[in-house]
Amino acid sequence: MPEARVASSVAAESAAPPQPSSSAAAQAQRTWPSRQKTLRRQVLGWLFWPLVVLWSISSIFDYDIANRFVNLAYDRLLLESALDIGRQVKVLNNRIYVDLPEIAVQMLQSRESGRLYYLVTGPNREFITGEPDLPPPSDPLSERVNYYDDEYRGRPVRIVTLRLPLKISEAAESLVTVQVAENRAARNEFARQILVRMVLPQLLLILCAAVLLWYAVGRGLAPLQALRREIENRSHRDLSALPVEQTPQELQPLIGAMNELLERLSLALAAQQRFIADAAHQLRTPIAGIKTQTELALRQTPPGEARQTLEQLRTATERTTRLVNQLLSLARAEPPVGRVVSVERIDLEALARSVTTEWVPLALERDVDLGFDADSQQAHIEGDAFLLREMLGNLLDNAIRYTQRGGQVTVRVQRDARHALLSVEDNGRGIADTERARVFEPFYRVLGTGAEGCGLGLSIVREIAQSHGGYVELLPASTGAGTLARVSIPLTRS
Repeated sequence: MPEARVASSVAAESAAPPQPSSSAAAQAQRTWPSRQKTLRRQVLGWLFWPLVVLWSISSIFDYDIANRFVNLAYDRLLLESALDIGRQVKVLNNRIYVDLPEIAVQMLQSRESGRLYYLVTGPNREFITGEPDLPPPSDPLSERVNYYDDEYRGRPVRIVTLRLPLKISEAAESLVTVQVAENRAARNEFARQILVRMVLPQLLLILCAAVLLWYAVGRGLAPLQALRREIENRSHRDLSALPVEQTPQELQPLIGAMNELLERLSLALAAQQRFIADAAHQLRTPIAGIKTQTELALRQTPPGEARQTLEQLRTATERTTRLVNQLLSLARAEPPVGRVVSVERIDLEALARSVTTEWVPLALERDVDLGFDADSQQAHIEGDAFLLREMLGNLLDNAIRYTQRGGQVTVRVQRDARHALLSVEDNGRGIADTERARVFEPFYRVLGTGAEGCGLGLSIVREIAQSHGGYVELLPASTGAGTLARVSIPLTRS
């Protein structure tokens, strides 16, 4: 029969393994923004595109206004040129002529806004001077001053027609028509420049407004981000009400509805836990009575078929007793909302050594070599000593029960920079990779492992580890055969 090993040795592992990553729900959360538009983009789109439409309409009106003002200014200059030419119209010997100096003609042909073309005609449209092919007005007798657009030598031009009364003799008076044409390119370019100077500042204002709106919406959504972080950082056991203070009025109905849901969920979970605990307590007394009566009957019954039946009844009673005890442990490991777990500073090495010693008799009974190793460094944590002893007890119970005779089970206490590591390693049959995630589910048992367990041990271990801010994971044993169950719990701050 092997002797139990209770020693302090074995070097610490270099670092705690990373906490297992979340499942498909976390992946769906990461891909959610790529499938859905953000509220910020939607608000920006609802306001930005109407502004763009309004800006486009405003640009059309701005272009029309710029065109009107440019045409007004250029038309006045064009009329001034026609008046200057009209002042040079003279009558000599009943003959009309234009006394236009050569320098004045050169100035008309080399204006900054473009070359001017002119034509002076007599009362019956007889040619006096200028460009004889200049397009005439459509209504030659309409007004004294008339503006119109036409084409001259393949280019669009703006033409002014000025009719001037002229005395030919003491008794005769006639009308002289002066036409001056100007290329429209200069005025069109000027109108475009005015439009650009009007439209660009508006566009910059829209872009600045979009940036400010993006920032403002982000600031407005900051309480939602704070609410999201509050929910993300909570434990799944924390069903207390979300804070309503200092939240915008628009969010208070949402937070109020969530708080009502959390309250209803808290009451439902509390009722479920009370039912489990009450049922387990109520079952303990009759089951203990059945076990006592069965053992009494076994002492009084001679060997035979009845005794075999009583043996089976005693085995079933023991399993039922174990199930009831584990249900009670599970109920204690899941504290309801509002009940604070008693926390104290615990030396994990001393606690693990004590629990391991208590399990030595069962290990000896099953011919399993039970050992204990620990670091030279102390591993202090904060927690509930009763629950931690229950957690290690379940790990040891699983390891001893599912390790073959002659096998080994080793309890280790180690630490890294931030965590205390409590592990139980055996060289039994092990757990398949596909089963390691499911064995933490309540009442789940791996097929082919026998009928001793009830499927609650690892569920209790996980609940206790999480209630202490840690986690548990199952790994292959260092020897290749068996299972290594490792619990990581944060160290106390010194």
